[in-house]
Amino acid sequence: MTLSVTGHPLHTRSLTAVASLREDRRWSVRGDVIDLRKCGFVPMTQDIQPSGIIHHMTLEMVIDPETLRLDELVASQPHVAIEASERTGGECCRDPVDRLQALVGEHLDEAFDKKLSGAFGGALGCSHLLTLFFTMAAAIPRAIAHESEIAARHGEPRSVGERLFWRSIFVDGHEDDDGSIILSGQLSDVHSRPHHAVDSPLDRLERHAEARVVARVEIPSFRVGELRAAQRVRSLPNLSDAAWDECSERLAPLVGQPIVPGMSRRIRELLADDEDVVRLRDALLQLAPGHIQVLAAITDRWFTQVRETPSAGGSPGKQGPPVGALGGMVDSCYMWRTGSALIGERERLANAAAARSERADES
Repeated sequence: MTLSVTGHPLHTRSLTAVASLREDRRWSVRGDVIDLRKCGFVPMTQDIQPSGIIHHMTLEMVIDPETLRLDELVASQPHVAIEASERTGGECCRDPVDRLQALVGEHLDEAFDKKLSGAFGGALGCSHLLTLFFTMAAAIPRAIAHESEIAARHGEPRSVGERLFWRSIFVDGHEDDDGSIILSGQLSDVHSRPHHAVDSPLDRLERHAEARVVARVEIPSFRVGELRAAQRVRSLPNLSDAAWDECSERLAPLVGQPIVPGMSRRIRELLADDEDVVRLRDALLQLAPGHIQVLAAITDRWFTQVRETPSAGGSPGKQGPPVGALGGMVDSCYMWRTGSALIGERERLANAAAARSERADES
């Protein structure tokens, strides 16, 4: 299952979660989300957002492995899309992060996702931190359960500071020659053996579980035209001959469906609670939010469209996307909530563009 994708590189989203053992035997878990735009630039109301790191955000947790209770939580956002300025009314992407503290003391159980959405979803929070949190909340309980199996096999307790588990998910977007968007996703879960049980670095590998997906998103319908997926689990000594389990036929109901909205719901309904494909499901759930980030890297299409159809830019002689297409959807996050300064600024710019177009038509 090699990801033989072609096309112009647009964007990479990286999500990682790393767990290690504390002295008090609780788990320390750090998660990072990084969005790296690889080409172009995006007009953002009165500014230009170039390529490079668009988002870098982290979550650091302390988890009680016996109860799955979230005992401590520290969130940080070293790099955000929108910093505080006069045009934002002094607001920035970091403003709502303290709302996450309401989740301290909750348990990473079946009800947690709903509580997380209620505390930080939509206009209450940040969609990127939310995606990272969902990713960690899905991975850590299963990692803890697997750690119990590892402990039973190897007997002696872990050393303080040992890395227990590492999850990484990467979503890459490419623009194909026919204009479609190719999304590739790779998920990797690595479980380690206790230090005392190994004689060489490779012996540290207890289990390596992977899932890979490739989706073609047709433009302009934004529907999934093709979808391939496979998964495998490796452990010593079969690292080179572990077979991939092809899962594409099972995902056929997703082909022809829009990538947004509703893809996450359809994935959950299709795969339900089948533990045999749980990592595949986690990888697939990253396609829709990854796709939203990838789309921001194809603004060059607007310049071509304006050249071929002058009215496409909103008024004659103007380039780039219409003002109404700039920024996030209304209530998609705190910065783009109803009544925010950015929404007001976008409306002001849209009205100004309409007025210029009207004057041009009159002349």
